Amino acid sequence: MGMMKFTLNEQVLVGIGGCIGSVARYQINEWIPSLSGTFIVNILGCIAIGMLMYESIYFGAFSRNTRLFLGVGLIGSFTTFSAFATQSIDAGLIPGGLNIVANIIFGLFGVFIGRFIILKQGGLSWNT
Repeated sequence: MGMMKFTLNEQVLVGIGGCIGSVARYQINEWIPSLSGTFIVNILGCIAIGMLMYESIYFGAFSRNTRLFLGVGLIGSFTTFSAFATQSIDAGLIPGGLNIVANIIFGLFGVFIGRFIILKQGGLSWNT
């Protein structure tokens, strides 16, 4: 299967949606910091992506441009957990379960490795 090309119009829609979603995420995390804020955006994002994608799949309610703006742009920048949850459910019980476990383990491991690199190096020097 070939790669799908995105038109400039589609890229602008994703960018505008991404701008709105990332600002909304920031705002919620300012109001409710730390794990609680992240948990709230993840759950809200999952509810929103579930409504958008399944309304679109089963009822054809949203155009491709609307899905790009809302799903990829706004919800995608609001939280990547929404895509993770949707893909895990769509994959089926065993592959989806393995995806969940792998993401959690490797995600935590990735944070640990990044932390280790920074602490080992004494931070990154951006002012050279």
